[in-house]
Amino acid sequence: MFSLLSFAIANLSRRNWRRTALTILAIASATVVFCFVMVLPYVTAQIANQADSSPRLVVVNKTALRYGLPESYYQKIAEIPDVVAVNRMVWFAGIYDSPANQFASVAIDVDNPDIIWPEYGIDHAAIASFKQHRNGALVGSALLHRFGWHVGQNVVLKSQRYPLSLAFTIVGSYDGGPDPAVFMFRRDYLDEALHNSGRVEFIWVRCSSSAAAPHIADKIDTMFRNSGNETETDTEKAFLVTFLVRFQSLGRLIQAVGLCAVIAIGLAVLNGTAMTLRERSMEIAVMRTLGFRGSQILVSFGAEAIAVALAGSIAGTALASVGVNILRGAVPVLGPALSFGMPVQVMIGGVAMAMLIAIASALGPAIAAMRAPVWQSMRQAA
Repeated sequence: MFSLLSFAIANLSRRNWRRTALTILAIASATVVFCFVMVLPYVTAQIANQADSSPRLVVVNKTALRYGLPESYYQKIAEIPDVVAVNRMVWFAGIYDSPANQFASVAIDVDNPDIIWPEYGIDHAAIASFKQHRNGALVGSALLHRFGWHVGQNVVLKSQRYPLSLAFTIVGSYDGGPDPAVFMFRRDYLDEALHNSGRVEFIWVRCSSSAAAPHIADKIDTMFRNSGNETETDTEKAFLVTFLVRFQSLGRLIQAVGLCAVIAIGLAVLNGTAMTLRERSMEIAVMRTLGFRGSQILVSFGAEAIAVALAGSIAGTALASVGVNILRGAVPVLGPALSFGMPVQVMIGGVAMAMLIAIASALGPAIAAMRAPVWQSMRQAA
């Protein structure tokens, strides 16, 4: 077995190196395309799956989000049994520098973001600084990467909803949660600028457990039924899915185009491998004449295909990972898809896909070549 592997490696080094290099490049290209098109569906599925066990609820106005909710609902919801914490949120819709640089920016209550969203990974020092600074902001790591910001930097955001611009000091960052590309700041700071409007659009409720969440949701909606501002309370998963669904059509289009490209590249690799094996028909015939079994010949050609696939897939996944990291948070139209970097599972899938393409393209023509009579292969080569 070792001698056959050595033979395969030697063949790669002394054969048509230009064709081998082009095959590696083609496999790398297919891997890059595969990794990029699979990021969006994988990340959105992961976000929805992680929200399955979330003990949070989101309360909004039943008529329409834009009508908001009275601030007084906060205290009434907080008094419900099994409610751990409540946080009010306002959508700010800020832009940085130019309209092209827009992202999710929200105003939240200052007292308990670490209790409401513990999985965001906001450290205690950042929370303490957030409570101390009136204009403090907690910024997702993808946004820091996108604009080259850092903790301690001052930034100004102009709202697309309100006629004002606000200056902030970044006091901390976070990596977790469904989207590390959100800019969070203090709601009392926004209220001051709006002369204490008391506007609330979302009320986040952390329950004692995910099992208690449906019961609490029913209790909240029952409490405010027939009021001037009826509520609609959903689980965090249901709330996130309403936002993620808008990326599904775009995701399917990207996947369709990308997978077509992968198939086209795979066919090109198959064609190139078939040409190589036709040129090596004499070699296969000689090996069979010398007593090599069919399985040994297939192992030799399979080893060559695996070596080429490994080289191409490793290069492709590395390029895809670098590309996604460069684009972290920079393509808002794709939502959170590019905010987390390249998932390891997607890279493993890219390597597996490259292996499949390379092995299928090598073994298929090799099996066909071995079925031909030895004398016919030698006469054709001559």
